[in-house]
Amino acid sequence: MKRIETDPHIQILGPVQATSCGIEIDLGPPKQRAILALLALRAGRHVPLDEVIATLWAGQSPTRAANLVHTYVARLRQVLEPETPRHRRTNVIASVPGGYRLAVGVGQLDLHAFRAEVREAVSLHEHGQLTGAFARFGESLGRWRDPQVSELAALLIEQDDIRPLRQEFLAAALNYVGLGLELDRPEAVLPVAEQLALTEPLNERVQARLLQTLARIGQRARAIERYAEVRRRLRLDLGVDPGPELSAAYREVLDARLTASATQRPSPAHAPPWRWAAPLIDELTGRSADLAAVNDLLDGYRLVSLTGPAGVGKSALGLAVAEQQRARHADGVAVVDVTNVRTGPALERAVTAVVASSPRASTGPPVPLVRQLTDRRLLLVIDNAELVTDATADLADELLRGCPGVTVLLTSRELLGMRYEAVYSVRPLRTDPEPGSSAPPPAQQLFARRAIQVQPNFRLDEATVPGVTAVCRALDGLPLAIELAAACLRTQQLDALVEVVADPLHWLGPPRRGVPSHHRSLHAAVWRSIELLDAAELRCFTGLGAMPADFDLAAGAGAGAGTGAGAALIGDLHAVQVLLDRLVDKSVLEVRHGPAGRSYHMLGTVHALARQLFQEGGYAVAPPSARCTCRCHLGD
Repeated sequence: MKRIETDPHIQILGPVQATSCGIEIDLGPPKQRAILALLALRAGRHVPLDEVIATLWAGQSPTRAANLVHTYVARLRQVLEPETPRHRRTNVIASVPGGYRLAVGVGQLDLHAFRAEVREAVSLHEHGQLTGAFARFGESLGRWRDPQVSELAALLIEQDDIRPLRQEFLAAALNYVGLGLELDRPEAVLPVAEQLALTEPLNERVQARLLQTLARIGQRARAIERYAEVRRRLRLDLGVDPGPELSAAYREVLDARLTASATQRPSPAHAPPWRWAAPLIDELTGRSADLAAVNDLLDGYRLVSLTGPAGVGKSALGLAVAEQQRARHADGVAVVDVTNVRTGPALERAVTAVVASSPRASTGPPVPLVRQLTDRRLLLVIDNAELVTDATADLADELLRGCPGVTVLLTSRELLGMRYEAVYSVRPLRTDPEPGSSAPPPAQQLFARRAIQVQPNFRLDEATVPGVTAVCRALDGLPLAIELAAACLRTQQLDALVEVVADPLHWLGPPRRGVPSHHRSLHAAVWRSIELLDAAELRCFTGLGAMPADFDLAAGAGAGAGTGAGAALIGDLHAVQVLLDRLVDKSVLEVRHGPAGRSYHMLGTVHALARQLFQEGGYAVAPPSARCTCRCHLGD
């Protein structure tokens, strides 16, 4: 008898179906369909009998579960290969030792075809064939009749493969939308962008793509409304503000609106010297008031200094302000990071190198920096300038006197002390709830945002809020310390982290790359402040290690008695006050004024370093990098 082969086509990217010669096959009851769905999900791979049983009966399985599975498989074989003799019906569902395997080709299973088309689209994209890649991604998405694979999820209740499968669709769809925007075809990708936004309401990348798509087709009002809704849901459901990608997309919407209303902006032909590579994750949290205040200062002053203690977020705030200021200066913004600069000549070379890279830079023989900037309208940002304070003051004075169109924004732990300098003190993030608001404080929001990066399922809820609050308070609301602590959740439990932050300088230092060396650990960040101190200031600081974090002037005068660190200053209140005020100017101390008069406060992280130096007997001649022996700083 001649064997008649069947060629069933199986679909699981939507309702689970099988067809033969274009006619739908009756796959039988749910558990029978579930077996085919599981085998199709693992097509080509061995699926053990025990796993089939566990999938069909969550919890307690019946005594005759194995016999029932064999019966279901036999019935599936019959409907999938009706023309094949009963004992030879293994061409589609093959028997393997201890289980089964679905044997189908790429053209017989929609999941296989989808993956093949995605691989082809990725290859085309990598070879620069954007139009072909866009078309192939579109074809692959067309195979999904239900991106949520609802029936598959219902049949395979405890199957871990469902979420990764949905992520495959999400990745392909995002690639499709991104390519559509790149090829200037926003109308073509709008339906997919809208579908993704509905099914992934808290996915910021998805929502960002929708905003960009709406902006490109002129629906800016709708995009702004969408952003407001997403921001509300993020705050309500996750307790966080929109991240960098979504915020950038929103700015694109606003820029498009400004362009549409004929707002003047620098033309692409004269692009400003924007030498700072925009950070990937440094979206500000809880800094809207600071942003507004600094922008207001720049409207009235040509020299604005952002000061504050180690890890408080001066650079992040300064760079965010710089981005907002670009359109206000005809020649844009030049950002110079002087983290590793130690001398005046090196500082001037660093600034000159950035200015010389701009489109309007002079050609020919080298020209003095002031002459290059004489007729420029430019915001110059000098970042991390605390180790070259005197040189920065000299350079800023020279530029501001000789270049009327130049404004300088400085980030430093020490103010310059210029008579025309406006100083803005950057404070730690608030750790206590704002009266009348249900939103988490900014410090907890930042912790949650960074925690999600290493632990995607992390949420601010009744179980985690107490621990997160304890961590943020122990770290004084310092953004750098909070980010380092949240990164520790990759290997630590939140309860254990509460114990770790009791000694943050030594234990809080997960690996960090792509940041300045003094931001790679909390100890490195705080220790950089010590490099600012002269010998007398350092003796005073070390003596304060024997004091509580909060003290008054009289107590400060007795700091270090008997240790040699501060004994020479005992009784001389004026001399002590001068030293303490110098420590305030260098962001090592805070001064407070209350009913009882002047008092001082030292942040916990800074106080921990003072205690360390005091216990070690003071700081003599070894440079800071040679003295640091904590685990977190090794190799920085």
